[in-house]
Amino acid sequence: MGRKRNQGKARKAAKARAKAREEAEEESNNQRTNGQQRLLAAMQQLEIGNGNLLPTSGSDATKCRHGFEKMDNMCIDFLIEFRNAVQEAVKRGVSTSQSLIEAKNVTMDEFEGVWKDFTNMEIVMSYYLCRGTENILEGNDSYARECAVHARYMEQWTAVMLHETQAIMNWSKVEAMSADSHTRVKFLRRRIPCRCLDKKYDEVKAITKMGVCFNEECPDRRVERNKTLYCSGCRCITYCSRECQKADWTTHKEECDGCVARIAKFEAKKQS
Repeated sequence: MGRKRNQGKARKAAKARAKAREEAEEESNNQRTNGQQRLLAAMQQLEIGNGNLLPTSGSDATKCRHGFEKMDNMCIDFLIEFRNAVQEAVKRGVSTSQSLIEAKNVTMDEFEGVWKDFTNMEIVMSYYLCRGTENILEGNDSYARECAVHARYMEQWTAVMLHETQAIMNWSKVEAMSADSHTRVKFLRRRIPCRCLDKKYDEVKAITKMGVCFNEECPDRRVERNKTLYCSGCRCITYCSRECQKADWTTHKEECDGCVARIAKFEAKKQS
């Protein structure tokens, strides 16, 4: 009698364990599905192209993702909030560089786990590179420009704040992403592991590379790259002429002095 009772208990325990495994597997599948739906919804909200980055059935499963793999919910939320903050700043008429700085400041507290984590920053940059590439291939130049600007900014941030391989942000390189398609395609092509942009690069490589004049009162703001003049102090921003550099000095002076100080500190640390 006792043995039968024990066998009955064992069968009930086995059924309970099997049910628990089924429930755990169902929950895992639901989380995975929700994550996929969340990423797709995020992509729609980001309005960066229409391509599906998630492997599905059929031909879409073999579609090149240009090095992008996956991201968690925190990175997805970060992408949405960062872009929203940039757009809000742009609506107020601020410059590209200032809008990026404002968006960083707005999102830093909530998403410190992205900004200060190398792995998460790599994932975010990989997403921007992938979407930038897709939008170039799809002919969505405005979105490709946005992705390239954001990817370059994140790259500069990582170099300065995480790797500490340079002293200050090179804003001329960030702004150059919006200047011409030659620069954008070359930047993205060098950073994706596939050859999806080879043909496009052949099409745009004859386009003159352009730079940006950081004097916001400059009538054009664009100048051929080989004619730009770097600020002799910080060497992180460019101008189209001596006149524009002089006109902007009152605005730039304080920032330049701070950059020069950080460069000196960086060089001293390297030599110590």
